[in-house]
Amino acid sequence: MSLACPNPTETPRVIERDGFTAPDGQDIALWRWPHTPGRPTLHWAHATGFHGRLYQPLLDKLAHDCNVLAWDMRGHGASAGAADMGTFRGWETYYQDLTAWLQSPDEPVWLAGHSIGATTSVMAAARRPEKVLGLILAEPVIMDRWQGWQLWLAKLLRQSYRFSLAAGAARRRREFDSHAAALDNFRGRGGFKTWPEAWLEAYVQHGLVQSGNRVRLACAPEWESTTFVHTEHNPWPGVRRLRCPVIALAADRASTFSPTARQRLRAMLPMAQVNALAGTTHFLPMERPGAVRDAVLQTISPKYSRMSP
Repeated sequence: MSLACPNPTETPRVIERDGFTAPDGQDIALWRWPHTPGRPTLHWAHATGFHGRLYQPLLDKLAHDCNVLAWDMRGHGASAGAADMGTFRGWETYYQDLTAWLQSPDEPVWLAGHSIGATTSVMAAARRPEKVLGLILAEPVIMDRWQGWQLWLAKLLRQSYRFSLAAGAARRRREFDSHAAALDNFRGRGGFKTWPEAWLEAYVQHGLVQSGNRVRLACAPEWESTTFVHTEHNPWPGVRRLRCPVIALAADRASTFSPTARQRLRAMLPMAQVNALAGTTHFLPMERPGAVRDAVLQTISPKYSRMSP
C-alpha cells in the first residue's frame, strides 16, 4: 500500500507501509518514505491520539535529506488493531514496542518525536544506546519533581482519569458522516486552532477509518484516554542513562516540558541543547515545522550543517 503526497508544489513522495511485530505478537504499522543508501535514518514517533502520517508536511521535507520512518504506535492509526486493554501496561508498553523495533535496523538510527513520541524515544534510547545516534525531541513529556509527584499520587489514588486530558479524550466524538464533516468539526476548535490546513487534512485523512456509511476515529477515545491516564510521571532514570546527542524543543505556552524540568535536564545532560520557541504551544511541530526541520537537519545531516550559517 502506498500514498502520494497531495501537495502539488512538492515532488510526490510515495510512502510505503511496512511493519514489525511487538513483543506480545501484535503487528505495528511503520511508514517508510523513499530511502537512499548512505543517508542517515530518522524514525519519527507521534503524539497521543495521532498517527505517523499526520506529520507528512514535515516528514516530506525531511525525506529530501534523510531516510524517514514513522510508526503508528499501538492503538493508533493503522496499528489500531494492536490495542489490547488486557495487556496494556501504560507507557511501558510503548517503550517496549519501540525498543523491540530498534533490533531491526542494521545500522544505528536517529530517534525523533512529539510529546509521548519524544518520551518513548528517550526510553528506547536509554535501553538500546548502541542502536541510537541521537535524539530530537519536540515537546517531550518530561515532568519536574513536583509535577511528577502529583501525578504519581493521582495514579496511586486511581484519580488520574479525572485529569482534563484523560477526561476530555474519553468524551471525544468518535464518528462522523464523512471525512469532510470531520474536517469541518475540527477546524478552528480546541487544540486544532493553530494548525495549518495541510496538517488538519493529514490528520483527518489518515486518522479516521471507514465504519459502514460513516467514518470513525482510528484511535478509540477510550484508548486515548487510558494513555493519558498512564502519563509518565518519572522519566528521569531514562534521561540519566542517555549518552547520545540530545536536542529538545519546548513551547512557551501550555508546555509538557516545564522550565524547571528543562533546567534539570541541562544539569543532568550538560551537552544537551534545549530551546524554547516563542509563540508556540504543545502543538509546536504544527506551528513551527521549519524550526523542527532545522533542528533535525542541523543535527543529523552533515551536508545541511555545512550549508547553514
